[in-house]
Amino acid sequence: MEKPFLSIDQQIDLLRSRGMTIDDSKTAKQTLETISYYRLSGYYYPFRQYDDITQTRSDIFSPNTKLEQVLALYKFDERLRATTFQELSRIEVGLRALIGYTLGEEHPHLHLASSRLGPSGFDKENKHETKKYRKWIYSYEKSRKRSQEDFIRHYRDEYNGKLPVWVAVHILEWGKLALLFKMAPFHCQDTIATSLHLTRSQVNSWLENLRILRNICAHQGRLFNRTLHQVKLPKDAETLGITQLSPKRNKCFDQLTLIQYLIRTMGLGDGTALPAVLATFPATDIVPLRATGTPDNWQSLPLWSCEPTT
Repeated sequence: MEKPFLSIDQQIDLLRSRGMTIDDSKTAKQTLETISYYRLSGYYYPFRQYDDITQTRSDIFSPNTKLEQVLALYKFDERLRATTFQELSRIEVGLRALIGYTLGEEHPHLHLASSRLGPSGFDKENKHETKKYRKWIYSYEKSRKRSQEDFIRHYRDEYNGKLPVWVAVHILEWGKLALLFKMAPFHCQDTIATSLHLTRSQVNSWLENLRILRNICAHQGRLFNRTLHQVKLPKDAETLGITQLSPKRNKCFDQLTLIQYLIRTMGLGDGTALPAVLATFPATDIVPLRATGTPDNWQSLPLWSCEPTT
């Protein structure tokens, strides 16, 4: 059975028939034309009635559900996504500097000398580079050759295109930067992790968490109530201010807490941008702030209070 096509007017009628209050048909029409019924469905889904017995949501909306509430949630998610991406961009630049400096101190061209890398980059037993490294270096060379950055041209002209690692990191996208960290010698990973008060295992895990989060933001995905990868916590999480995460540590708030921690620990800002956005959540009885995994007392938590850390 194929899904039938519905005109905008038919979409509005369908929403009304399922119990959504739509006072302004003109606004509704403009909304569906510019956002689309399908995209908006991710934001009105939590407003649908929930059956505790079957543990599913029906097509009928909870009483008093209004289109304005759904739109407010959509606009909040836009703000949250934009601010999250902004903060992740700061972290990305900071990580490039930290990784580039630490690996450069070990060897200026560590990324090009596979035999100097850790076991993820070089198989010492069989004395050859790993498949992971071969894929990484292929991607890196493609990025280097197609880059039109002035600093890359300089190295092409003056140094035969051979970039030292502290330069190379600046043409790597997040995933490739994370993989370079993973392939680095363990003692280099440990140096970087220690500066963040984490272990190398935690840094590798966090980089993957934040890569996924960054991709969601970059591709305009729904963020506020997303189920994500579980956050790997350090043993002294409470001491570091990483407290009151959701039971499974896989909610939006849990991932944002990682950002708050890194922004402050790396000295990239006072960490007030995300709290300011989270405070604008359009909470209702149907969709409370807890839908994001955020605890009620979040504003008093060490990493979320608007007072900069010292």
